Amino acid sequence: MKKTIITLLGAVLAVALLTPQAQAWRSVRTGQKNFERAWSAYLFKRPEKAGRYFAKAADAFGLALAENPPSRTTMFASNLTMAGMSMYYAGRYGQAIDAMNEAINKDDTLWEPYLYTALSHARKQGKTGTVEFLKRYLKSSPGQPILSGEVRRQMERLEDGTASPDGVAKALESALLEQFINNVNFTGRNPSSVRGMCDSSLWWRNNRAPCAINSLMD
Repeated sequence: MKKTIITLLGAVLAVALLTPQAQAWRSVRTGQKNFERAWSAYLFKRPEKAGRYFAKAADAFGLALAENPPSRTTMFASNLTMAGMSMYYAGRYGQAIDAMNEAINKDDTLWEPYLYTALSHARKQGKTGTVEFLKRYLKSSPGQPILSGEVRRQMERLEDGTASPDGVAKALESALLEQFINNVNFTGRNPSSVRGMCDSSLWWRNNRAPCAINSLMD
């Protein structure tokens, strides 16, 4: 009898310990799936639909990040970047900055955290933060010619006072969408040269969806 009770207590304790991790994993997966739906709508220029899914993704990633401490999966650089992008497009600029700061701490070679942090500062009318992170974006050697060219132009305009932070954000959002669409089109024209990119944790850079979803859509 005593052995049975001990076994039962051990099982209950194991479930209690695993529940927060399982909840965090479910939140991350919900965030990822809604980000995928949002990304497809974003690239097809359906902003209202994309916004709804980005908001759902931001909610889910927010729950995962609120865990104390967040799970190891939540803190993957790719998931933090998706969280920050979702929060930005959901209009939650302070949360986007926080998530992207965590992403930079995990992997300072990614360009998206710098760019979206700059955009978030711009939307909050913060000129200093916008310029700082646009410079850090350029230093990351992003390899995004359409976007990077516009970043240089808008940073110059912001520094000489001929553009407002909000105007800079709008111009960069337009260039960013053009860059991503160009990347996707290049992938479609040259599938052999970018094989495996949709299987990367950074799949959105060159694809509308991860490989598994792409294969279903073909």
